[in-house]
Amino acid sequence: MTLAALAAGAARPVAVFGAAALAIASCGLSGALYQCRRALSLVDDLRAMMIPALVAGMVAALAFLSSPWTPFPDTCALGLRVAFLFCATALAARALCYAAVRAWRKKRITAPSALVIGSGPFTGHVLDVLQRHAEFGLRPVGQLVCYGSVPQADGHPRVLGGLLDLRRVIGAHGVTTAVIVAEEVPRRHIEVVARVCGALGCEVLLVPSTVELISGAGARAEHLRGIPCVAIPHRPHGLPSWSAKRAFDVLVAALALAAVWPLMAACAIAVRVEGGPGVLFRQRRVGAGGRTFMVLKFRTLKPADEKESDTRWSVDGDDRMGPVGRFLRRSSLDELPQLWNVLRGDMSLVGPRPERPHFVKRFSDEYTGYAMRHRVPAGITGWSQIHGLRGDTSIELRARYDNHYIDNWSFWGDLKILLLTLQAVVKAP
Repeated sequence: MTLAALAAGAARPVAVFGAAALAIASCGLSGALYQCRRALSLVDDLRAMMIPALVAGMVAALAFLSSPWTPFPDTCALGLRVAFLFCATALAARALCYAAVRAWRKKRITAPSALVIGSGPFTGHVLDVLQRHAEFGLRPVGQLVCYGSVPQADGHPRVLGGLLDLRRVIGAHGVTTAVIVAEEVPRRHIEVVARVCGALGCEVLLVPSTVELISGAGARAEHLRGIPCVAIPHRPHGLPSWSAKRAFDVLVAALALAAVWPLMAACAIAVRVEGGPGVLFRQRRVGAGGRTFMVLKFRTLKPADEKESDTRWSVDGDDRMGPVGRFLRRSSLDELPQLWNVLRGDMSLVGPRPERPHFVKRFSDEYTGYAMRHRVPAGITGWSQIHGLRGDTSIELRARYDNHYIDNWSFWGDLKILLLTLQAVVKAP
């Protein structure tokens, strides 16, 4: 046996293991085969496994060829056999794993508690499916209706209340998963219900309407006995990267304070010269979870009394504001002391702007979703601010932009907002 033949024979096992690793990595990159799912189906897995298996089979086939001049049809035939072997082995292993998971879900005593939200016949069907098929890993504890009442059919969990009882029911029954039937919940309530459930630590599953399925939601839906179901991402501060956000806040705020203290000192002197004692302005604001804190700013205007400070919406154009105050507000330098609020943990560098308790109560009553801004810490800058929504602008749009930021939060998104904020400050007149 020649040295080349020995080397080729020794390389074959390495090539086989390498091909198998390539197939596993390809499946992982596809994102379809290594996700936690409610519905476990080998048929659904076939499509995602075919191409990685074919690629790995061809790699392994090339290693088993006796000569690089082997006819191409023989190479393809061997590659297809190896790909078939990979697929068959992977499917057999998955079948055993799926059977074990289904059995465990059916036998376990403390299954996750599910609350189904909706009023109508399809909501009843969803309840029936979850109750009859424990292999999905959800134990329905009941239903919340949106209006009127729903008769309790035999075998169905009981109606636990209406939408106003959402927080109470989740707490009382230890609900871990909320299933929202979009077709049978008023559209104006879906967004708020989903955010409240997420803020209370619940997994949120949406059964999309026909319109949502047509618009693309069906592409990422899994099916529970034919019922499409889309998982809505958890709140951002449930992610591990949220800890990195806090560490980044502390680091940047500390470095910024060390770098800009001469500028802050100059601002303080200018404020003192123009308006006398009382350089810093302290005002109670509402932060994460509805907790209040004292925000710090350089004083640009002396309010007549505490009531004016708490209830007056805007001071832009006030004759009592001098040139220094106007410059500080226009350049946003009056907000530099809020870096101390960031260090203390009252605020973040990026987040919804904090508002006074008087206006928080008023806007929460007037605008759907406004209170949901308080799911995360307030920020010095934010998504709505860099798009011009500050001062005397639409509160409804601010709430919409802030909630969009929270729902789609990412660490890199924060960096983008900070860079755009710096750009806006530099360009400020």
